[in-house]
Amino acid sequence: MNIVNVFTDKLGKYGNPLGIIIDEKKFFNKVKRQQIALASGFSEIVFINNIQKRDISIFSPQREIPFAGHAVIGAAYFLDQEYKKPVKQLISMRTKIKTWAKNRLMWVRGDLSITPPWNLEQVVNTLQLEKITVKQASSKKHTLIWSWIDKNKAIIRARTFASDWGISEDEANGSGAMKLTIKLGRDLTIHHGQGSVIYTKISTISGFIDLGGRVRVIKRE
Repeated sequence: MNIVNVFTDKLGKYGNPLGIIIDEKKFFNKVKRQQIALASGFSEIVFINNIQKRDISIFSPQREIPFAGHAVIGAAYFLDQEYKKPVKQLISMRTKIKTWAKNRLMWVRGDLSITPPWNLEQVVNTLQLEKITVKQASSKKHTLIWSWIDKNKAIIRARTFASDWGISEDEANGSGAMKLTIKLGRDLTIHHGQGSVIYTKISTISGFIDLGGRVRVIKRE
């Protein structure tokens, strides 16, 4: 299994780990893929079905899903780096997802209608946010909790908890960041988890958000 960290900081630290498995010969059926995703301990695993066509499958610990921010960014970066050819789009569950690299960030244009149904909860300040424990948050259902660091500069602190989806705390939540962006109606810089950094922009296309971040390859199979 290849492993990349998605949404790292400028030094390549932190980020949400993503497993990537090249499976063009369909060695793993859907049941086996789901078992691998559940056992991995990652929030998602990407299976590359066809390198040339950029066709992928994304599995969370519970099921196959059409989109996950860090999964798409990680897969696009991996294909770009491994095969030295710009990745302009990925296909997931027959859905085309635009991707591009700019200023050392990998970007995707995400359709809000196919993102997971994250709940958003604002707290008064970052101190209150830091005090939340995984145990305290275990009763919350797939929730991104956030607070302003600097409202004028649109910088946010966030953490995500989704024990009901098999994820006690997610280091960096791209699709949740997209939903927060559309809620606030502005481009954001989000410091997520222990030290991950997520960038979002309101897309020129209605119903879409541009999601960006740095990626670092940790392991090649």
